Amino acid sequence: MPVALPDLSEPIWTSRLVARLERAAAAIGRLDARVSASPAAAPWQRRATWTGYTTALRVQGAEIDEIDIFGRECAVNLPGRRPVPTNLDDRNALPIWQRQLAQRESRYWRDELAISTDVPEDWNQRPALLRALEITARRSRADSTITPWLAVPGLLRSMKITQAVLPCLTIGDKALRLSPRDTQAIVLRNLRSLTERAKEGLVRLQALEEDRLRAAAALHGAHRPGKLLELLSLVQFVPVVSPRMLARRLDVTISGAGKLLSRAAELDLLVEVSGRQAWRTYMTRDLAIAFGFGVRPIGRPPAPPRALPDFVPALAEFDREMAELDSMLAGLGVDVSAHPTD
Repeated sequence: MPVALPDLSEPIWTSRLVARLERAAAAIGRLDARVSASPAAAPWQRRATWTGYTTALRVQGAEIDEIDIFGRECAVNLPGRRPVPTNLDDRNALPIWQRQLAQRESRYWRDELAISTDVPEDWNQRPALLRALEITARRSRADSTITPWLAVPGLLRSMKITQAVLPCLTIGDKALRLSPRDTQAIVLRNLRSLTERAKEGLVRLQALEEDRLRAAAALHGAHRPGKLLELLSLVQFVPVVSPRMLARRLDVTISGAGKLLSRAAELDLLVEVSGRQAWRTYMTRDLAIAFGFGVRPIGRPPAPPRALPDFVPALAEFDREMAELDSMLAGLGVDVSAHPTD
């Protein structure tokens, strides 16, 4: 007679579990509220899909780091990094997932896979995050691919845990597939993962918003900005750039692209991470620190630029150029619509 598997939505309640559940719900709620109102939501969504996708690949056993996916999706060979393993066979998986996340109507979890849909009578009274973990566990036992881990952000939205889709909240745990018995440890571990990913996502969103303000301030005071505006708009969606890639994207010479990147670095808007003259590579400061190319500054961070009254036209112009950039990126094969802002 088969033994029933434990239900992750009905753990043994302890003060530690309650505290961790509360922290996870609060961290997700803060990120959700910020993304729903942020002017930088679209580029953040794009970067967050790369982060979440890396998490899912690693759970599947891929020896890959987040920086590798960022470099591949930005079409830049990062210094000191080996090419992404070809045995991943994932070239189409990421675009498909991005299109699924962009769908306005979220699908109910019972419609996703042929998994057990029997639930206890008090199912709707149990904490939503624990129900999400139980659904993910059932999916992972029915599907050995990367799909159950990638389904977590969409699941959170369909369960009304979040209003916006938050791709960085991709989690995975191989123990969920192995007829889990240690329910308590699994629940605690995954709640901690959700909390950490939500906190990291909020930090990166804050950095992106500050970069946007600093870019607008630099453009406001720049003499003959040239293509600087297009560059600063582009790096929000493509945060890792090189002269060769930039020359192709902005239709300038490689020499001109290198000078443009050097100018952005002098304005402290980008950071050079290559240290080589021939194949220079640049990225945004927060990612350079996160990926180990820079050192996090010590002490209180400087205040972001203030939006003064005469600063508003510069922001409006920046937004207009961002809309034009969407069209340019679409012409280059970058599907901006795959990164919703709601």
